Amino acid sequence: MDFKKIRKFILAGKPLEEIIEAFDWKEFEQIVAEIFISNNFIVKQKFRFKTKRRYEIDIIAVRGQTALCVDCKEWGRGRYKKTSLKYAAKEQEMRTKEFIKFIKNNPIAQTKLKVKPNQKIHPSIVTWLQEELVRENGTFIVPVWKLNSFLLELENYLG
Repeated sequence: MDFKKIRKFILAGKPLEEIIEAFDWKEFEQIVAEIFISNNFIVKQKFRFKTKRRYEIDIIAVRGQTALCVDCKEWGRGRYKKTSLKYAAKEQEMRTKEFIKFIKNNPIAQTKLKVKPNQKIHPSIVTWLQEELVRENGTFIVPVWKLNSFLLELENYLG
C-alpha cells in the first residue's frame, strides 16, 4: 500500500471522493488491514471457509480476547445505500455466526488465526464514507477514516 500516495492527496486538499476513486477495492482492503496491524491486531485477509456453504471474510482481526470479522465496503454515495448497508450488515452477521461454528470445530484454524473458541467475535463493516448508521443490530459500521479511533476505544463499544 502506498501511503505516500494517500498523504499526497490529503496534503493537496483533495476531496475524499477524489481520493477514494484513486484506489481500487484491493488497495482499500489493504489500507484497512494496515490500520488493524498498526493497532496491534493479528490480521488474516481473505479468509475462506466452509460450513453449510462456502464463505469469505475480508479481514479477521484478533487482539486479546476480541476478534472482528470485517467486511470492507468501498461504496460511493447512492440512493439506496442505507437499505444496502442494512442488508450487508445482516449478511456479515450471518457470515460471522458461520465463522464461529467453523472455528469451534477446527483446532488447526484456531491456531492459525489465533482465535479461541470462547473468544468474543464481532461482525463489522468498514466503509469509505461516513454512514448514517453506526451499528445495525450487532454489526459495527465504521468509516475507514474513523477506524483508528474506533479501535483505540474498542473496549467502550463492546461494553
